[in-house]
Amino acid sequence: MNSESPNQDSPDSPHLEDALALVSAASSLDSAISAALSRVGLSFTDLRRLRLIGARPQGLNREDLAEAMGETRSQTVRSSSPLVKLGWLSRAESGEFSLTDSGRHLIDQAEGIAEKAAARWFTANGIDPATLTRIR
Repeated sequence: MNSESPNQDSPDSPHLEDALALVSAASSLDSAISAALSRVGLSFTDLRRLRLIGARPQGLNREDLAEAMGETRSQTVRSSSPLVKLGWLSRAESGEFSLTDSGRHLIDQAEGIAEKAAARWFTANGIDPATLTRIR
């Protein structure tokens, strides 16, 4: 096997090929949902962030949010700042992010949009979401 041109069907790397296919599917799904959410000014990542923060009535500090989002603390602050400026999040002096009433309203609206986009994506790609429950 030539190391410069990997064989896509190599029996020696089925897990790698499966991992690459999974990452590609996740990216495609993220793009589809983000495109639908763009009409309310959000990305799928923004919706995930708002939902994580909204699940904690006392707020969520940047360390816990960074861990949940798979980001560095500085990325978390940088990515959350526009949501604060738009009034969907607030940030306490102590650093905790909290969802505002406006943010809660936005989540309600955005979840419906994201659900429809996800359903379309799964249908278009012939994937039964029930088969994915073991991955969660």
